[in-house]
Amino acid sequence: MAQLLARVKSALFGTAACEAPEERQEPPVIFDESENPALQEMARRHPLRPPTFEMLLQSFRAATMIEPLDGLKVDFGMSLSPRMQFSNSWTLPHGQPGNYEMTLIFVGGKLATSPYDMSPPNPLMMSRYSPALGRQDVKFICHPSEDLELRLSGNYMSTEPKESQVQVEADYQGNDFVTGAKVGVGLEFLSYHYTQSLTRNLALGFEVMKMVRPQPMVGLSLGGRYLLGDHQFFLQYLVYSKGVTLGTLLKGNKNIVFSTELTYNTMTGESDFNAGVTVRFLKARFQALVSGSAKLTAQVQHAINPFAKLSISAEADLVKQDQKFGIGVNFGGS
Repeated sequence: MAQLLARVKSALFGTAACEAPEERQEPPVIFDESENPALQEMARRHPLRPPTFEMLLQSFRAATMIEPLDGLKVDFGMSLSPRMQFSNSWTLPHGQPGNYEMTLIFVGGKLATSPYDMSPPNPLMMSRYSPALGRQDVKFICHPSEDLELRLSGNYMSTEPKESQVQVEADYQGNDFVTGAKVGVGLEFLSYHYTQSLTRNLALGFEVMKMVRPQPMVGLSLGGRYLLGDHQFFLQYLVYSKGVTLGTLLKGNKNIVFSTELTYNTMTGESDFNAGVTVRFLKARFQALVSGSAKLTAQVQHAINPFAKLSISAEADLVKQDQKFGIGVNFGGS
């Protein structure tokens, strides 16, 4: 009798008397990899594990690198299956021919059930093709173990074989260090990197590189990151660009981040200074950047819903008297 009454109440009122309706939690809004919940959870579980030397300035670049659109860009992605995704990208710049790009991604292994799932795809295969430019990019990533990642990538800038590059990479993550190597299949370059956390707040790293072409070079790159509460400080020297970068991320609160960047080229003696701010509010993000070379850049990104994102950006170069303005719309993609 009790079961019958419960069914009647469920039919009349939608739920049984003692059952509460299940609340659906909206997925978090992510604008770049530094906001990825899985990566943030990984950092909490491994507080001493530093990023690779190549990714040492990732969080800093996410706040200081604004790529303004010049015209219209439309991205549309769809899932062909739980493991395969297909995306299209159309770019229509002002006064220039447009470009179309397609991307196909396949993920293997355990499928992520939530944004907080830290299990990486194993393997992951990606292919990108731009018919107008003749450009192709392919990448294969696998994890033989939890701490070891192997990558094979090929970049074909055009239909000319001489403009192609194929490389093999390997990274190993320890408890408080990350090390790895990268080599071109034609042995045109070879590099080895190592990053070590000396304390919970300080990480130092280096990269040794030998390049045969396009220009013979052997050199050492150095970098470091220091955490002071919620603030971050970065220093990096890259031998192939002869550039020194000194950067800071100062967190006003959980939604506002101020950034400064000082760059210096040891070969030409040129320097530049950038200052910026990033503001998160509701489901949107605003970024503004001003440089010492009199360039102003701003961008607003808004997640309309879990399926669509809108981006509006503008840039004004007061020295060159050049302006850019663009709108980007993303459907179904990240």
